[in-house]
Amino acid sequence: MSNEVFNIFSSVGIGLTFLASIAAVIVSIISMRYSNKAAQRSGYLTTITASRDKWSNSLRENASLYFTQIERICNGNEADLEGIYNELTRYHFAIALLLFQQDQEINDNMYILRNKAFEIVKQNNLIKQQYRELLAQHFTESDIERQPVVTQAREKIHLLRCSIIHTYQVEIFNEIRDLLEGEWRKQQYEATKM
Repeated sequence: MSNEVFNIFSSVGIGLTFLASIAAVIVSIISMRYSNKAAQRSGYLTTITASRDKWSNSLRENASLYFTQIERICNGNEADLEGIYNELTRYHFAIALLLFQQDQEINDNMYILRNKAFEIVKQNNLIKQQYRELLAQHFTESDIERQPVVTQAREKIHLLRCSIIHTYQVEIFNEIRDLLEGEWRKQQYEATKM
């Protein structure tokens, strides 16, 4: 009888070991599936966060260069306004492509600002033309500056610059800042979910 009891305990032990092994395999498979899902989600979030970070940095860089060109147009130096205007236009379109109609108000304000900058260039060219024509007729600079065409152009340039600085530059800056802050909040939220 002791052999029979031993065999029964042996069979029960082998059966329990077999069941425990199967349970361990099932738990391992389930654990692996959840780990893979978590790793995929983490990889996905990392990719999205990196992409958003790249987009934010690009927007920040182009906006900085855009505002530099606005400053150059509005600082009173009229040496190369056409070149500055071309650079402003370049960064305007770089920002517009980054936004891809994400924020129509920014696009609208940048368009208005660019038109005002173009009008400054146009008025400046009118002044240069007056200088060329009148200097050839032996007018002095002070005589040229008193000409109605020149005084009206200078007044218009002044009003356009004030409008750009006090209205549109501030609006565009605040809108881009708000957009970047919103993007930063999204990145922080995603980072906590990883």
